[in-house]
Amino acid sequence: MLSKIRSFFISFLLLSITLLLMGLALQEQQPINPSSSQAQTNTDLATGPAYGVNFISWAKGQTPVSDQRYANGRATGAVWNRWPMYWTNIEQSEGSFSWGYQDVAVTNDIAQGFQIDAIFLGTPSFYTTSPAGENFTPVPGSILAINDIQAATPQGLYDPVFADGTDTPGAGKVINPANRWARFVYTAVNRYKPGGLLAQQNNWTNGEGVTHWEIWNEPDLFQFWDGTVADYGRLLKVGYLAAKQADPNAQIIFGGVANVGDPNAGVSDFYNRVMGLFDADPDAPTYDYYHDIFATHNYLYAWRSWLYVWRAGNTQRARNLDKPIWLNESGVPVWDDYPGPVCEPNSPYRATMSEQADFIIQSAFFATFAGADNLFFFQLYDDCGNQPGGTNHAYYPPSACTGNPTVDPGGDAFGLFRNPNDPAQAGCYWDSPQPELPREGLAAFQVLSTYLTGVEPLWRQRPNNNAQEWIAFYQPGTQSRVLGVWSRGGSVETAVITATSSAGTATLIGPDNNPQLITAVNGVYTLTLPAATNHNALWDPTLFPIEGRPSILIEQDDLPPTVSLTAPPIAFTQIDLSWSGEDLGSGIDSYDLFVAMDGDDPVPVLVATTAVTTTYPAELEHSYRFTLRGWDKAGNESGFTAVTVITRDLPEKVYLPAVLKP
Repeated sequence: MLSKIRSFFISFLLLSITLLLMGLALQEQQPINPSSSQAQTNTDLATGPAYGVNFISWAKGQTPVSDQRYANGRATGAVWNRWPMYWTNIEQSEGSFSWGYQDVAVTNDIAQGFQIDAIFLGTPSFYTTSPAGENFTPVPGSILAINDIQAATPQGLYDPVFADGTDTPGAGKVINPANRWARFVYTAVNRYKPGGLLAQQNNWTNGEGVTHWEIWNEPDLFQFWDGTVADYGRLLKVGYLAAKQADPNAQIIFGGVANVGDPNAGVSDFYNRVMGLFDADPDAPTYDYYHDIFATHNYLYAWRSWLYVWRAGNTQRARNLDKPIWLNESGVPVWDDYPGPVCEPNSPYRATMSEQADFIIQSAFFATFAGADNLFFFQLYDDCGNQPGGTNHAYYPPSACTGNPTVDPGGDAFGLFRNPNDPAQAGCYWDSPQPELPREGLAAFQVLSTYLTGVEPLWRQRPNNNAQEWIAFYQPGTQSRVLGVWSRGGSVETAVITATSSAGTATLIGPDNNPQLITAVNGVYTLTLPAATNHNALWDPTLFPIEGRPSILIEQDDLPPTVSLTAPPIAFTQIDLSWSGEDLGSGIDSYDLFVAMDGDDPVPVLVATTAVTTTYPAELEHSYRFTLRGWDKAGNESGFTAVTVITRDLPEKVYLPAVLKP
């Protein structure tokens, strides 16, 4: 989860996650049919995915984050930064807005070239609907901390959005000040949009500003949202309408869901529940169901990145929608490095530094195959994790472990980078012996931002009786296949991969970002896949939530596809034809079908078609020769395959055997 969960809630949350994921683990065990390998995608991924990191910077004060932190953020290859704009920090008294910290963060992010996923979050205490004195325990003082009052549904949320007493937008309409949430969203978007108040002050060029606004964070967790599903639906609707009134080009993100929910309700699908409410709203289709992008989160269990993106896509397809899906939080904290619990190798929901790197690649491959457009890692530095601001302990080598978890220290080490030694910059955990140096996860993330870009899903298989995971993408810009392979369990596996290039050479890359050229032998590459090692899933100690060390094989596709064509040998006035093709390097793009009657020259029937069946009208007593060729997406042409069909009429007389009665 985000750096946010107070100790009071941890036992409940772990139970919720455990019960939920027991159900998900059972789903995950279903084998994949390799013959059903076409991906269901939400959008054309030829330019995606894009990459982001949470908390490259944030609204920390009048001084921006350090130049070193920005440099480390750029080193990841990420182009997106995600951080919250706290309503409670901005509107400090009713109708009085203080933008100083946010101005600094936005200005510096723009100067550093980052796009911003800005999260609107946190109800001011004077607008809360939570009864006074109730649920006042705060979550830790971390970057994404809010207390129960701030998680409450704001007053005036169900008042009309516009001053004319309606929720119907229109040119020149004024926001209803009684709807405090609408007023805040409109004011913030109007300030930070391209061409907005801050852009004018800074003389920014056209297009510079904040364009993407996320409506709350993890509204399916009571630590962040104490309202009902319907209350969040209203929050999203009001936020959408107010933001679009300020900037019609604003992109509104459904608040990233934690996918935990009520453990007694089975597998929660908060998104589908909200969308079900919108189904009953006659205005929802007009306003795109009140969001432009859906966001989801995933930690520890890499396969769930596929599940959550795929499930969101199903929710959209059921309504004939096609919206981008972002995995805008994903990660796993490490236990084997300061400030993690180095004395607890079985610490729930954690991993080694090496396993964290494996998770980063596996999660990205799973999510991208399911159709994710943007992928964000949580987070750049360790910062405070789930602990209150100011928390620190001295460096603690494993040799000092006592075996007593109440004595041995430990925190959350989420970061791609360790914290600096300056307490003012670090906020927490400033005693690392390797301050601001990267962990192995950085190299893994750089592998993704360098090589897994501009791709589209190709196929997915689980060879050797489901013991291996193979996920393939096609990269049109390089006419290459990008294939990720790894062992799914606790055994070393051998992957035998058919080459897609006539040269029989490919680039092999691991999470360490050390590419090497390898050569196929007899047309195949043979890779050894290390066994999985992580058993830190509290709900199932036998599960490997992070599977074995992945290998990525990148190879140009210059070999032709194979095609087949079928038709009945004898037909009448209609000839039914069907065909298929296979190309493991880039996928089939199209087919050309020709026909020649009685030995004449062939003429085209279908050209550059994606169809795989047709019915050809024929004349009786003729011979038809059909020929087919296929093209793959890399432009390679197959050879021709042919079938011959003869058309016949029934004979003039059909003699039936006589039936003699006794």
